[in-house]
This record gives sequence, structure tokens and C-alpha cells, in this order.
Amino acid sequence: MINKSYTIAFFILLFLAGCSNKGKNSDSNSSFSEASSTIVLKHAKGFNINHFEDYTKVTINNPWSESGAYVVYYLYKDDSTSVPTNGYKIQIPIKSLVVNTFSYFEFLDQLDELDKVKGVTDGFRIYNPEILEGIKNKTISDLGDPFHPNFEKTLEIRPDVIVKSAYNQMDIQNERKVNVNIPVIYTLEWMENSPLARAEWIKLIAAFFDKSAQADSIFNDIESKYSHKKELALGMKNKPTVLSGDAFQGTWYVPGGKSFNAILFNDAGLDYLYKDNSESGSIGLDIETILFDFGNAEYWFGCESDSYSELSVRDSKYSLLKSVKDRRVFNNRKRTTPSGGNDFFESSIAHPDLLLTDLIKAADPELLTDTGFTYIKPLE
Repeated sequence: MINKSYTIAFFILLFLAGCSNKGKNSDSNSSFSEASSTIVLKHAKGFNINHFEDYTKVTINNPWSESGAYVVYYLYKDDSTSVPTNGYKIQIPIKSLVVNTFSYFEFLDQLDELDKVKGVTDGFRIYNPEILEGIKNKTISDLGDPFHPNFEKTLEIRPDVIVKSAYNQMDIQNERKVNVNIPVIYTLEWMENSPLARAEWIKLIAAFFDKSAQADSIFNDIESKYSHKKELALGMKNKPTVLSGDAFQGTWYVPGGKSFNAILFNDAGLDYLYKDNSESGSIGLDIETILFDFGNAEYWFGCESDSYSELSVRDSKYSLLKSVKDRRVFNNRKRTTPSGGNDFFESSIAHPDLLLTDLIKAADPELLTDTGFTYIKPLE
């Protein structure tokens, strides 16, 4: 279920993910006193939130090392508050931010804080109508390439924080932003291994707006809807086999058996043929292996074509797949813009229940006769 325009950036992230941040943010003297309360996380493992008497400590855990924290933030309200010195001190609620990762637009919208976005990157690939309108009206600045955003424009905006996916040690751009007192909130939701764990990162961004209670309520509602759809999938007549992903530059990337996609397929009542694989990331295969292992899969999700005729032009071998012969192929392009924006890569992280609904409806339409697709659609 991967769009080609985003696949390049995604695999750059995976390639660079081997490094960890061991600089000034290492979690040494973590607090002055014991935490008074801790935000309970039901699924996410990538962060922790602890409330102290005068401040809140937010820790982004390091998934690439046993050394502890990737980065630590101390959130406070009163200017006179003293906090430990081993992290970034940020006054809340934050009033402006630059967002370098599309998946956080929906979290901000759910928290009624989307209007705080003052800068973005890759504006032409954005789907969110409110953000696009802001770019058009010049109330939101497009800072260009997410890996090399316009530094001067960032200084002009002077945001309270920058939200960015974590994939490496601090690069030069981020060091410069920190040096002018613009903290970077690193996010790692994409490394979580379940749909609900990814959605629970709304609690992370909510802490910076002092809206933890609202985030809890939002997530509990999402979790309830997801659980309901998961139970509904138990009534599926059979457990259809499924193929996922598509070929990119000669390699077909499929989800590992421990990935959030594999869990999503299982929760939707589908039989993912690599479910017993131990990988949590993507697995690169050649077309011959796909034909051998997935040739008889009944459904194919995440195709990169819009029609069967386009598919046949790309590679005649696709016609050998059972899913193609039976016309049971779906892409992730139900909600897109002419310039390349795709809501699948924005709001779906916050709505795993809708992703689950899409898969169930595709595999067994009789279970969901009163709803349409949100993110996926069958090939023409």
C-alpha cells in the first residue's frame, strides 16, 4: 500500500535509520523529583510522557539503540519554571509550528490546532484542503524540499517548534535551527508495528498544546471504532489471501510479517501470506518470487496503477497474477489532488478504523453495505 512518489523518501528513511542521536539529549539527570503521573499508552512504544509538579517530560525513545532516549523535551507554562538541563525546554501551549511530515496534519486537525501551522515542505504533495488554502493565501509558507528546507524562510516564520520525522543524527539544518532556538520535535510513529500504535502518537503532539485529555478522548474513540470493525471481520465468510505493494525500479516491496500492514490485514480478516515472517520493515522481492509466492493471492492492495490496461503496459507478467485475472486489485488513490497530494499518506494514520473498513469492504462487501471506500479504490 505504498505510493511511488513517497516510496523514495520512505526507503531513504529506512537506509539512514541506523544512526542514533547520542548528543546533548541523552537521558542522564532526568528529573528533580519523582513524576506525579504518567500518560498511559496502550499500544505505542516510541515515546513516554511523565507529568511533574511544574513541568511535563516528553521522551522520544531510541529504536536503534539500547542507550535510552533519542531526545527529551521539558514542557512548562511559567517562565520561572526550573527544569533539568538534559533536554529541550519548550513553553506550552505552542502557538506556531512548521510541519515537515504530512501525517501530522490530521492529528492537528483533530486537536483543533491546524491553524497553528505556519510552514510546510513539499507543498505540491499535500492533500489537506485547509493547508493548501493557507499556502495559496500565503498564510502558510512552503519551505521546499523536506530534506533541505529553506532556512531563511524558516527564520522569517520563527515557529515555536518544527515537527519532523526522525531518521538520523541531527543534520546541519537542524543544528542551525536549534542554534537559533527553534526546537525540533522528532517523530517516529512510522516505526510502530500496529495501526493503533501509530494512531496513538496523537498523544505525543497533544502534549505540546497541553491537550492530553482531549487526545485521550480522541484516541479512545478511534480504538473503539477499530475494535468494532475488527470484530465485524470475524464474520467474514472466508479468509482471503492477499498481496501488497508493487514493483519499484525492478524490486517489489512487501510488508514484513511484524509490520503494521501485516497486522492490519490480519485484523481485516485477510490471510497475508508472509504473516509468519519476522521482519517489521519492507521486504524486497523480484517479480519471479512474487509470482511464485503470491501468484494465487485473491486480492492485491497497494497497486501503483489506475487501470488494468495501464498495469498490462507496465509489465505483462502482472497478468499472471490471480488477483489481476479476477479483477480484485485496489490502489490507494481514492482521495488525491492533481499535483500529487494523497490523503492516504496524511489522514489514514489517524484513522486506522477507516483503513480497516476499506479492506473489509473490498474483501466482503456484504459485511459493509452502507459505506463506501475512504482511501482505496478498485482499478478501472
